[in-house]
Amino acid sequence: MWYSVGGTVLGAPIFGAGLLLGPAAGHFYAENNRRAWVGIGVRTGGALLPVLATVGRSGYEGLGIFLVAAPIGGAVVLISAIYDIVIADNAARRYNRAHGVDISDIRITPTAGGPRGNQIGLTVEVEL
Repeated sequence: MWYSVGGTVLGAPIFGAGLLLGPAAGHFYAENNRRAWVGIGVRTGGALLPVLATVGRSGYEGLGIFLVAAPIGGAVVLISAIYDIVIADNAARRYNRAHGVDISDIRITPTAGGPRGNQIGLTVEVEL
């Protein structure tokens, strides 16, 4: 189990680019670039935290630090992603109003569940 957790966290910067970049998409759309880059930076830092915390350490010491840093880094990534998704919605709505774009409703929300109850992702709803 711990190898799976470690492999997932270590692979997140490479394979989890959607989780790092995706929540910033609404900010880029709304020309709120500074907020987008701050969120990307926070999520990237959270993903790299377990790796950076174990640099120069080996054996059980490195494993122990990794097992503490991994959940903290994961929480930083998840909380930052949810925060950016929530505030990007308002930024995009303000941008649309200012530029005369008429879309009734767009919602992007984090989801958890799935057929086996262990899947996470995003749900996109658009009403025209």
